[in-house]
Amino acid sequence: MIQPLLVYPDPKIRLISGNVRFFNEELHQWITDMRDTMIENDLHALSAILIGIQYNVIVIKEGENFIPYVNARIIKHTDLVTKTERSIYYPGISADIDRYEYISVVYEDENGEPHTREFRGDEARVFQEHLDYSFGSTFVDRCDREMKERINDYLEYGLVADGGSCPMVFYRDYFKRGAKYLLVGVLASYFTPFFVSAENRELIYRADLIALALVPFLIIGYGVYALYESRKYKQCTSCQTGNIVGTSVILFGQLLIVTLGVFLWVSP
Repeated sequence: MIQPLLVYPDPKIRLISGNVRFFNEELHQWITDMRDTMIENDLHALSAILIGIQYNVIVIKEGENFIPYVNARIIKHTDLVTKTERSIYYPGISADIDRYEYISVVYEDENGEPHTREFRGDEARVFQEHLDYSFGSTFVDRCDREMKERINDYLEYGLVADGGSCPMVFYRDYFKRGAKYLLVGVLASYFTPFFVSAENRELIYRADLIALALVPFLIIGYGVYALYESRKYKQCTSCQTGNIVGTSVILFGQLLIVTLGVFLWVSP
């Protein structure tokens, strides 16, 4: 049966494929689906993860035959060569990638029988590319930093995060943190009527007004940048619009409460 191909920005491409431990009809059906999908899309090779199957299975067309390579590993390689590659997952993108011209592979067939096989030239390159997919990688991961940045800027949502997960740091949080620091600073001024003179109290009050005037801009900046990140990292549930709006509303509520306190208590 023909299956849909994973394409950018589907985060499942970052899943690491497990080894096959069963060699039964289910595995045979996967291989049949991979073959049908290859025929439909005129492909010469396919990794199982590219149709959403998280197991280390690669099918390569050799002549009129479709040969499955199960649990494949490279045990020997020589002669690094640079050539331009394109990707099934990132359509329309190409880059110069270093691959080995010769590789020796161990694998199992669809019945669990072990084999070894040598690949050379373009066949070796294709096999390495699809083995990368099985290990949660794409050809972009082999690019230098400059090329990665160019590809990241070109893609609508940027490069897919490792593991299909969210980034460690969201830049929107800097806006939220700045707003919270200002609010906490203003809260600290609530104690000034007990400890400072009337003249200094007036200065603190004016500083509070300036800080409070900055907070709405930081909240708006948080909302705008958070919406941008929600588009860029579509796989992250913490990027969703509901969370962004909710956080913004809470911040505005805190701003209102702190502002009332300043006018009612700190104001000289």
